[in-house]
Amino acid sequence: MKYLKIILSHLKTACVYFTVSQLFITALFQITAKNGAEGRFLLFDVELVLLGFSVVMSVVQDVFGIKKLSFGVRLLIHFLLTMAALFLLFRIVTGQIANTRSVILMMAICAVIYAVFAAVLIIVRVFRKKKDDENKEYKSMFSDEKKK
Repeated sequence: MKYLKIILSHLKTACVYFTVSQLFITALFQITAKNGAEGRFLLFDVELVLLGFSVVMSVVQDVFGIKKLSFGVRLLIHFLLTMAALFLLFRIVTGQIANTRSVILMMAICAVIYAVFAAVLIIVRVFRKKKDDENKEYKSMFSDEKKK
């Protein structure tokens, strides 16, 4: 039963990733279409690749659940796994083995977007930790010794 909950949780997250990635890829195909007839619909194989990408990304999110690693290490591992998944996605979807320049450009854009989100996440985390430390009540280590 525990494994079923884990699988369902990953599938729910994968559904969100699938929807967002499908909208992104469809918009990208619309923008790059040369005439109005091209790029209106995604092919079934592209849909399957997006679904696989979504499932992989929902599993990659589990990296943040590893509390034994520091936040910076978890963020670095998440970044590397995300970039690897995006690289495979772009290589498969574009289907252009020889044209690596466009894949590298898309990867660079995604890395910059990831860096912006990571910077915001780090700033929010620092302020939240500072606020928690300020609200924490001071407890003296030596107060018990004075009472004895």
